[in-house]
Amino acid sequence: DGSGGWYVGGNFTKIGDSTIQYLAHINSNGTVDTNWNPSANSTVYSLLLNGSTLYAGGSFSSIGGQSRNRIAALTTSTASATSWNPNSNAEVYALAYDSASTTTLYAGGGFTSIGGLSRNYLASINTSTGSSTGWNPNLDDFVWSLAISSSTLYAGGDFTTIGASTRNRIAAISTSTGSATSWDPNGNNTVYSLLLSGSTLYAGGDFTSIGSATRNRIAAIDTTTGTSTSWNPNSNNSVYALALNGSTLYAGGKFTRIGEATSSRVAALDTTTGSSTSWNAKTSNSVRAIAVGTSTVYIGGNFSSI
Repeated sequence: DGSGGWYVGGNFTKIGDSTIQYLAHINSNGTVDTNWNPSANSTVYSLLLNGSTLYAGGSFSSIGGQSRNRIAALTTSTASATSWNPNSNAEVYALAYDSASTTTLYAGGGFTSIGGLSRNYLASINTSTGSSTGWNPNLDDFVWSLAISSSTLYAGGDFTTIGASTRNRIAAISTSTGSATSWDPNGNNTVYSLLLSGSTLYAGGDFTSIGSATRNRIAAIDTTTGTSTSWNPNSNNSVYALALNGSTLYAGGKFTRIGEATSSRVAALDTTTGSSTSWNAKTSNSVRAIAVGTSTVYIGGNFSSI
């Protein structure tokens, strides 16, 4: 939240001692902010904070005291929904904000209509009006993750085409034209998570080949060439979440071995060698979300011990 606390979304119906459902605010001291309650009526999958506005995507149909289908903008002061209402016809899984245009929010998910227009799985939405813009990549399947840099939007998911271009599960899309660029790592299975750092795009998922190399479920891809770098942690099961802190990449998922070490579903990887560090949190079930604070790693998922 910019002040040491966090907004958290998920499938929960109770948090701390409070019956706040699906979306909550945690104070910097770790207590639940009981005064902030959007009262979402179903799962929240994605959050994006921009100033005093918190954008949320998920499967909900009501949030912040208003009817809002699967995407909404909430005020950070009151948890009320603003008048912004793109009205998605299916789940929203990923959000990205274009700071270059300052008026554009990208949404990815399982929808085929959003912002008043037919938009397949990926859309650009005006942050003032809630309407979809003329930008229309037209994918053929789900988008699970987004990352943005300057004039390029990176998308990961289950898709195999973007417009007239074949792009398997990962692509770079021009923010001006909506067309896929020539960058083409060609993943052979689902990409669930993306993290952009300089000229490297980290990807996690279920793939075993990406960027013209054998890479099991996690890879570092050159944003110029589209080929995987030599970095190769080699996960033995799905990777769902990524977070970067300096020279350490945190990964979460279903794996029990990654970076040449036994790691129970969450690991810290050296960004130079790809090896796991001695940090090993050992969760009892899958990890779906990771965030890094000053000296603390925050982890969310399906586990009941850690």
